[in-house]
Amino acid sequence: MRHPSIRLKKFKMWLLVLNESAGKGKALHLANQFSQLLSNSKQEFTLIHETSYEKTIEKLKASLSTNSYKKVIAIGGDGLVNLCLQYLAQSGLVLGVIPAGTGNDFARAVGVNKMSVAEIFNLYTKSDPAEIDLGLVKSESSQKWFVQVLSTGFDAEVNSRANKIKWPRGKSKYTLATVKTLARFKPIKYEIEIDTHKFDQSAMLFTIANGETYGGGMRICPGASNSDGYFEILLVRPVSRLVLLTIFPKVFKGNHIPHKKIDTYRAKVVKISAPTSSYADGEYVANLPITVTNVGKALSTWLAP
Repeated sequence: MRHPSIRLKKFKMWLLVLNESAGKGKALHLANQFSQLLSNSKQEFTLIHETSYEKTIEKLKASLSTNSYKKVIAIGGDGLVNLCLQYLAQSGLVLGVIPAGTGNDFARAVGVNKMSVAEIFNLYTKSDPAEIDLGLVKSESSQKWFVQVLSTGFDAEVNSRANKIKWPRGKSKYTLATVKTLARFKPIKYEIEIDTHKFDQSAMLFTIANGETYGGGMRICPGASNSDGYFEILLVRPVSRLVLLTIFPKVFKGNHIPHKKIDTYRAKVVKISAPTSSYADGEYVANLPITVTNVGKALSTWLAP
């Protein structure tokens, strides 16, 4: 007779979450490869394969409520990773990614962006996960997590415009959105509190980074780390459209930091208020005011060596 205090360990399956449209169908091909590797090694898994954001959320919540999964794999881009974050942060479950999106900045941050599916499979099945920091955004009406970069100002407006463009797709739509935004954008006056330092400042761009890159490898905050408990913060003071155009190409290599109109800070908590919106990991977060907090070791994931 089994002692009542002893419980049999429940087998934890893999949960694969697919964004079929990511990478012009590339995600489905990668999902099939990863599924085959799991099947070959006799590991159980479930695939969430829905055509809408709402149905994906519904299936994800329902699946997680069964407590049958330990490992969740997002097969898509940063938007899908961000969606999964909202339900996996501080849960103890492990989130991995098979990159198939436009930007793939989270995959870049954890070192799997250039790995094959077989290499990712070996990493996810043969190594222990690590814990990384996340950003937690609280607004007047919501609470959301992000893993890479939160921004408000010029690039948030670019994100907003790009998300409304049906054609062209991929990086081309961001180029088009940048040109359209540049023609009309004006500096925004912010009320800012960085830890205990309060000040007002008009700015073209205000960025809070938990990781170095956004927008597909743009090193907006070089040196930002998801394991040090701090955000790196960047503020671009008012400049002409021409100067802004000269600054942006330098962001790809992180060479923009020395510019005289750029200020940088480091903090655990940031409060910002202005008549504008914020975006993180390429997705809309909330209208300002918001409070952004660095939450240490909030997500379990795998890091490539």
